[in-house]
Amino acid sequence: MNRQNRPHTLPLPMSALALLSALLLGALDYHAAGWALFGLGALAWLKLDAKQLLKSDRYGLSPALALLAYTALAGANANIAVTFALALHALVVFLILLSRHLSYDRAQGFSQQKTLSARF
Repeated sequence: MNRQNRPHTLPLPMSALALLSALLLGALDYHAAGWALFGLGALAWLKLDAKQLLKSDRYGLSPALALLAYTALAGANANIAVTFALALHALVVFLILLSRHLSYDRAQGFSQQKTLSARF
């Protein structure tokens, strides 16, 4: 297996794995390591996974995990503007994925050449 195909064989994208680890470390009160993994996950999202968003749904998990990891790491010191920005970003990614699915389902419904009686 070559190095370029290796990240695509993981069960989750690299950014989601890093952000999930940051969330767990924040819950276990290891904040320094959690912030390091949060930064790594944010960079992995920007450099690697955001470009793959329209290819697979699994790339849409990272923004939601970033919101959860930030609130777990910052705790009571969480900045409301950063929290709102992360929530808004997760919502936009969700709407992008939802619109992709809706347009795909609509295209599949109109593209079939069968008659109505043949479908049932």
